[in-house]
Amino acid sequence: MNKLKDMSVAGCVLAGGQSRRMGTDKALLEFEGKPLIACALERLSGFSEIFVSAAAAESYAFTGARIVPDEHPGMGPLGGFISALRAADSDYVCFRPVDAPLIPAELHYLIAGACLGKDAAVPTVNGFAEPLLACLSKTALTVLEELASGKNYKAGDAFPLLETAYVTLENPDIFSAFGEPSAYLVNANDPDTFAKLGKRR
Repeated sequence: MNKLKDMSVAGCVLAGGQSRRMGTDKALLEFEGKPLIACALERLSGFSEIFVSAAAAESYAFTGARIVPDEHPGMGPLGGFISALRAADSDYVCFRPVDAPLIPAELHYLIAGACLGKDAAVPTVNGFAEPLLACLSKTALTVLEELASGKNYKAGDAFPLLETAYVTLENPDIFSAFGEPSAYLVNANDPDTFAKLGKRR
């Protein structure tokens, strides 16, 4: 399912959130013996270029990964998208949230393949986009920057303005490969959800 051979594509962990509901930096919480940020980086190991988009570089220096500072704090994922695309040497960047360790690596390859020749590719569930799992081309930067300058920080608003491939996770072939989307897309946003993650394995 790895379709990266014809693409120049990076993998980026989005770790710029403030973890308000968790009460502590969720990227550093241990899941199966490793910090969540280490789990996320491992799932991107198939990419030729891997880095982390974060507000505080020093917090994640222990990973040895390249840290791309968020140039636009307060914008949420949109700011991370812009900073990552500007920093990448690759033509495309696939994104992964730091707090969703059950998302399979192969799903990123599928989304990257769908993005080839387009501005963006994003998975959908029940007709709704999952922006934090998008793959974006550098060609998307102009639209993203226009949204930011207009103070529209909703990342999902970018996709209708771009040439976007929508990857339906309920598609029978994708469902057969990865299973029920709700089982692997769950985010560890609060202590209760995080405590239940291990039971979903």
